[in-house]
Amino acid sequence: MRKFIKKLAQRFGYDISIRARPRLAPPSVFDRANEIVSGSTMLSETRQSSLFDQVLYCEKMGVEGAIVECGVWKGGAIGLAALALLHASDTPNRKLHLFDAFTDICAPDPAVDGSRAMREFVSTTSSDKLQPVEGAYDSIGGHGTVAACRELIETRIGYPASLVEYHVGWFQEVLPMDAPKLEPIAILRLDGDWYASTKVCLDYLYDRVVPGGFVIIDDYGAYEGCKRAMDEFMRGRRINAFLHRVDQVCYYLVKP
Repeated sequence: MRKFIKKLAQRFGYDISIRARPRLAPPSVFDRANEIVSGSTMLSETRQSSLFDQVLYCEKMGVEGAIVECGVWKGGAIGLAALALLHASDTPNRKLHLFDAFTDICAPDPAVDGSRAMREFVSTTSSDKLQPVEGAYDSIGGHGTVAACRELIETRIGYPASLVEYHVGWFQEVLPMDAPKLEPIAILRLDGDWYASTKVCLDYLYDRVVPGGFVIIDDYGAYEGCKRAMDEFMRGRRINAFLHRVDQVCYYLVKP
């Protein structure tokens, strides 16, 4: 069928070819990194590849700053970033900041987070209380822990422990204390799912992202609340950056 379509197009003066998206790292490098973090991340391979290339781009182009992830689960995504940094340099110097409650996800707010969120994370807790939805991650091996992230990033991957900082607690409780102490940010990856958790991260961390740095919204295409928080933030701050689509779920922008 492909040959037929190609020949038909050629009769009309067109040439059809399949072009793969260029990678900053050879496929073998990314594939090895993907194998190492397998089981520690819920990211699709497309999202992993995009993040890996973004880290290498920052290294290649000299985009200064730390890599900050809000919502790390078992550390696979930021572990992938660490592998990209180690691929780019034998002596990496970027700080990695991991923000997470390291428990089950908190309940969505029915007023802003949409029907899909409520179907997937039914809870009787009040939306104004930060309480975990017990057992939310049981089907995929449970929630992440600091110990699991440390074992992956510092032991298996070998990223310097002195460059890894863990911020334990709900974003709304930890960010007011810890955000002012952070260095500039090259990559900010938000994976908080809900409206409130996305909004608080943008409020406290967006201004620390350097021009030319990346802001990744992992659940922009998945949950209404996450999308609403990002859209409202961009309108309110008059941010005219283009939102790049990685896949149906994940989007990112390059900070102007």
